[in-house]
Amino acid sequence: MIPPLITGSFIDIQHVNNWDAQYWVDECREWTDENWDAIVGDMHALGLDTLILTGCAIWGRPLYPANPRTVGRQLPMRCADPVGALVKATERRGMAIYLGLGAFGRYSLNANPDLSPEHNDWLGQMAVDLRERYGGSRALRGFYLTAEAHGIKEGGLFAQDDCDKTARFVRSIRECVPGATLMMSPANLKKPRPDQLDALARQLEQLNVDIFAYQDHAGFEKVYPNLNFHVAAEGYAVIKPLHEQLGQQLWVNCEVFEYTEKRPDGRRVCTACEFSRLERQLQVASAVADKVIIYQYQGLMNRRSPLVNIGAPGAEALYRDYAQYRARIS
Repeated sequence: MIPPLITGSFIDIQHVNNWDAQYWVDECREWTDENWDAIVGDMHALGLDTLILTGCAIWGRPLYPANPRTVGRQLPMRCADPVGALVKATERRGMAIYLGLGAFGRYSLNANPDLSPEHNDWLGQMAVDLRERYGGSRALRGFYLTAEAHGIKEGGLFAQDDCDKTARFVRSIRECVPGATLMMSPANLKKPRPDQLDALARQLEQLNVDIFAYQDHAGFEKVYPNLNFHVAAEGYAVIKPLHEQLGQQLWVNCEVFEYTEKRPDGRRVCTACEFSRLERQLQVASAVADKVIIYQYQGLMNRRSPLVNIGAPGAEALYRDYAQYRARIS
């Protein structure tokens, strides 16, 4: 059992759903290297050693000075190279970073892209470009794959068609960047039944990534009453031996948001959860996880400062309560 502490977090340069991230996405579009360095410094001070950049591209446009022939023209932002700023900020502090390959086309309320051949080819070229550009940094540990591979409705297994498409995507990335560490953050599988384990083991081998960071879906419990992160945690204990046999790490991605606030157009907005819920999440995740990460510090759990001028309702309270908890148990 690892300590019930957060050691990693997702971070985004531009969130793929700007309504989800309305409390930080606009401000971060205007950030400079200094702002990105400041938020990484705050994360490091809170005990985090790993960043997972959700995407190095959005809506088909790279968020860094990419090779225009193979990846495309960069989306202009105030920071000339926000990906590079994050890589430098993590390297300077001895932290690790995984670079998310990005969003291909239009995301609506569905988390998964179409995983078309064009999607796979484009992101494969992006992986090559990112490795060439940032691979000399000690901080770069691998790539995060944005395909989530949803489970079947009753739980226990991935939907096989989704698993097949995601496996083809993984294979195309491995061909482009041999030897790279790959991670994904799939939806939780609830608690697999004993009769599902052989089939699940075949799916995990087929997906062939090095790190599975399962979402605990605590952020959706008030929206979907059939979700329960305690059930998911029981499932981690069942699944972990399968990952160990395949040499894969099992991380738990604890959601630190509530998803109940709605905009006038009906879309939901991410706001910060109360620490009492997060503490329960950390306790159940740490009993089985190789590493506990969150979605996400930025905008949902950060302390506000002149350089980190963002935060959903409740974010600073969550930061304060977690910092006090960490001081007690460290």
